[in-house]
Parts: sequence; C-alpha cells; structure tokens
Amino acid sequence: MVRRVDLEGAAQLVLASGVRHLNESTAVFEAMLESWERQQRSRFLRAETIAPRVRLLRRFAEFTGL
Repeated sequence: MVRRVDLEGAAQLVLASGVRHLNESTAVFEAMLESWERQQRSRFLRAETIAPRVRLLRRFAEFTGL
C-alpha cells in the first residue's frame, strides 16, 4: 500500500476538491502563492522575508495582466 504524504505547500491542502471557481486562473494563482508562503514558513523563514517576495509576485502578475 502506498501512503500519501501531504507536504507543506501541497496544492490539495489549499484548493478545495469539488469546488468550481468562477475565475479558475485567479484561484490557481492564489493557491500557488499560499502554497509557496507555507513552504517558506515551513523552512522557518521570517514574515519580513516572505512578504516582499509575495508582493513582488503580485506586482508581476498585475503587470502581466493575470
């Protein structure tokens, strides 16, 4: 039997199964950011390190029209 381990930042921990999103690309992007933040926190990075990185990605997404 194969045991499934959900690592911190796994998509299934962020996106609810069976839910249909009105704007799927936005939902996936937000889930990716949340997962990435969780991964960084699991590596014991400080909020002062994580926040500017997330802001940079949000600005880049806005610039590209996501």
